[in-house]
Amino acid sequence: MASPYTQPARGIRKSSAIIDVAAAATPENLYLQSAAGQNARTVILRKVYIWNNTGANAQVQIGQGPLPALGALYPVFYALNGFDNQWTEDEIPEVEVNANLVVQSDVLGVHVQVEVEEIE
Repeated sequence: MASPYTQPARGIRKSSAIIDVAAAATPENLYLQSAAGQNARTVILRKVYIWNNTGANAQVQIGQGPLPALGALYPVFYALNGFDNQWTEDEIPEVEVNANLVVQSDVLGVHVQVEVEEIE
């Protein structure tokens, strides 16, 4: 049975590359939105995967660019050390943005990957 919070697909599901946060408290590109025809697609974050084996718990923030700033869009994701942390669409607020997604963490070495839905 599907979750009552899961929305029917409205666009195309895509995954980002795995991003290794290279510097603490420094925003990095996480997902670059696609251009389609004359209008840019909007992006909805659907899943977040965080792998943390850094020796410390991490606070990961996802927002919108452009770099070097980060405009926070979601609550902080707390990634426990030594765990594969995962959030699905029924746990993430649905925010539709017309911008690239950017990530930053308070601990370097955290790996982050997202799945998004792009809507034209």
